[in-house]
Amino acid sequence: MSDWSWLKATLPSSCGGLNLRCASLHAPAAFLASCSQAGPLVEQILGLTPSPGILPESVVPPLASAAARSDWRVPCDIDVPLHQRTLSLAIDEATFQQLLVSTPTTRSRALARSSSLPHAGDWLNVMPSTSLGLHLHDREFRCCISYWLGVPLHSIPYSCPECQCSADIFGDHQVGCGGSGDRITRHNSVRDVIFSAAQSAALGPTKEVLGLVASSQTRPADVYLPHWTSGRPAALDIHVISPLQEQLVAVAAFTPGHALQVGVQRKLASNLPSCRSAGIECIPVVVETLGGLAHDTITIVKDICRAISDRGYGIDLHSTTRHLFHSLAISLWRGNSTLWLHRFPTLPPSRDGVV
Repeated sequence: MSDWSWLKATLPSSCGGLNLRCASLHAPAAFLASCSQAGPLVEQILGLTPSPGILPESVVPPLASAAARSDWRVPCDIDVPLHQRTLSLAIDEATFQQLLVSTPTTRSRALARSSSLPHAGDWLNVMPSTSLGLHLHDREFRCCISYWLGVPLHSIPYSCPECQCSADIFGDHQVGCGGSGDRITRHNSVRDVIFSAAQSAALGPTKEVLGLVASSQTRPADVYLPHWTSGRPAALDIHVISPLQEQLVAVAAFTPGHALQVGVQRKLASNLPSCRSAGIECIPVVVETLGGLAHDTITIVKDICRAISDRGYGIDLHSTTRHLFHSLAISLWRGNSTLWLHRFPTLPPSRDGVV
C-alpha cells in the first residue's frame, strides 16, 4: 500500500477513508476537548475561581499543525467549539486537502473526490447481517477495499477474459465491462432494492413495464410507481456510472459529482420527452460505482422511506432510511466485486500450479 492510500485510509468514511484515524494527529484534539469539558467540574470540586487558564496552551501548536490552522496559537484563538467531534472534523478537512494536493495521478484525485460524495462511504458503516443480505464475503470485501483505496488489484494489465479488451491493474475496465451479464445483474440488484422498498411503502411498483409510452417498446421505467407526487405516475430509471472511466476521469478529478451529472443528463435526454408526453414524471436514479448518489436519488430514497414510516410498521424514520441506504450500498458493491472477481486473469497451462 502506498503512502497516499494509507493517508486516505486514515480519513473517515464520509471523506473516502476507512475510519482509521491517526491517533497521533487526533490526540491533541481529544486532550483539549477533555480539558474543556472537565475543567468546570474540576474547578467546582476544588472550589477554584473559574478561569480560562485551565486549558493547556502547549497542546494548541500540534493541534493547529494537524488542522492546518496557523492562526490557532492559544486556546482562545480556536474558533470552533472545543468538542472532539468538531476539532477532529477540522483535522479531517485538512487531511483531505493534503490528500488532494499529494495525489500522484488524475485518477487518484478523481477517486478521492468521488469517494467523498454523499453516501459513498455508506457500505463501510453497515452492520453485517447475513439474514438481511447486508454482508460481503472475504474476497468481495478485499476487492472493494483495494478499489476504494486505489490499491492495484493486479500486478500488470491483461486481456479481459470476458471481452478481450485491455484490463487495467486497478479494475476500472472490469467494473464497467459489458462482456457478460454481470453489469446487468448489478443494475438489477440496485433496482430490486428500490422496488422492494416501494412495495413496503405500498406504492404499487412494477418492474420494467412495457407500453408506458404509446407506439414505443422502450422501457423508461426500471421501477414504475403509478401514484407518486400529486398522484402522478413516476418512472424511476436506474443508472450506475463510473467516474473513473476514461471519458469522465479528467473532469471528475476537479468537479465532484461530474459523473452523476452526466448520468442524469443521459437519462433525461433519452426518456424525458417520451415520459412527459405520456404524463409520467421521469426520475433518473443515478449511482456512481464508488457509491455516490445524485441529489434526486437521495430525495427519492428519503421519500420512499417516509412513505414506509407512514405505514406504521413500528420502525422509526431514521432507522428505515439508514437501512435503505445501506441496502443500496451493499448491493452496489457486491455487484462491483462480482465484476472484478469474474474477470481475474487465468494462468496459461505452462504457469498453472507453478509457484
